[in-house]
Amino acid sequence: MKIVKSKAAPASAFAMLFLIACSTTNAHAKADYHGIPLGAAEAKQGGALIAVCAACHGINGSSATAEYPNLAAQQYNYLLKQLEDFRDGARKSTIMSGMAMTIPPSIDNQNLKEIAAYFSQQPLVVAGVSTAPRARANVTQWKEGHKIYTQGLASDNIPACAACHGLGGDGNGPMAIPALALQHQAYVLMQLDQFASGARNNSPGRVMNGIARAMTKQQMTAVAAYLRQLNPDSAIGIGPKDYREYVQAVDKTRNPGNRSQPPQRTTPHNHK
Repeated sequence: MKIVKSKAAPASAFAMLFLIACSTTNAHAKADYHGIPLGAAEAKQGGALIAVCAACHGINGSSATAEYPNLAAQQYNYLLKQLEDFRDGARKSTIMSGMAMTIPPSIDNQNLKEIAAYFSQQPLVVAGVSTAPRARANVTQWKEGHKIYTQGLASDNIPACAACHGLGGDGNGPMAIPALALQHQAYVLMQLDQFASGARNNSPGRVMNGIARAMTKQQMTAVAAYLRQLNPDSAIGIGPKDYREYVQAVDKTRNPGNRSQPPQRTTPHNHK
């Protein structure tokens, strides 16, 4: 583990950096909000439009290639924003800029919304990922990634990733902030590199550009490795992670004869 032993920056300076990042993100939240995710019927329509997408991302959005991101269980608003950005040129990619143009035009980008709905509602299936991150990743690297992700590094002006992406890496739907848990390590590292170089600059308020530029390659790699093993279900205790599951758990405790079971979780990401 790379232990940061340099003299820490004043707490007030780091707090100011974090507040600026958050306020900038909030200022751009309205532009990145696309509304309530579409329902099952629209998602089914989207499933008929993803033949080209499936070649790289898998028919159900679980990519088998580390360079291509998993799309299954990703935040709907984030997926929609990226599709719009690829089509409008706000985000550039040798592959995706062209692929987005193959999606038939539709009124109010309905086709893009349906595709985003389809992938967001698919369960994420990731082979070879342990629920015990330390058992799979290099312990030193995992600890460094965990520290950066959950606490940030005040000495390097790096805020905690979890402040926006959540401790469980679930993301933030309304603000179009992506889920990161269980994402391919190579893909996460590539995106951090692109944010740092400016090749990608479509994060709200370009917050990610500043954060990525403050990170060393070792720090980026550590965070990417940590995220690849991050299981949202075990990130915050072992109890229920949404209100409905909580109510059912309490009811079961108070009424032992009640055999009703909480809904089964089919994906690591908890979507409301």
